[in-house]
Amino acid sequence: MRKRYLEHGSSVGNISGLIHVRKNTYVYYGFTIRKSSRNAFNRSNSYLINKRDVNGCIDNYYGRDFALSEALRTIERLNDGKGYEN
Repeated sequence: MRKRYLEHGSSVGNISGLIHVRKNTYVYYGFTIRKSSRNAFNRSNSYLINKRDVNGCIDNYYGRDFALSEALRTIERLNDGKGYEN
């Protein structure tokens, strides 16, 4: 029997600021995080980070991480003004 995703809750419930929008889409402090599925070339899941500009016209791409926690840390570094450096 196949389990429905929404019936069993979300694993992001304890992370403040993270909103689970759809099955593979999250919003964290204005950034959109999309979960990519696995395929023959990409053996693991990846998370793509995007954010709309101030006018809402252009969708800026900020990177790709291989864990949700890494994507959240990348967004926190961007919000702190540190960029991609540690």
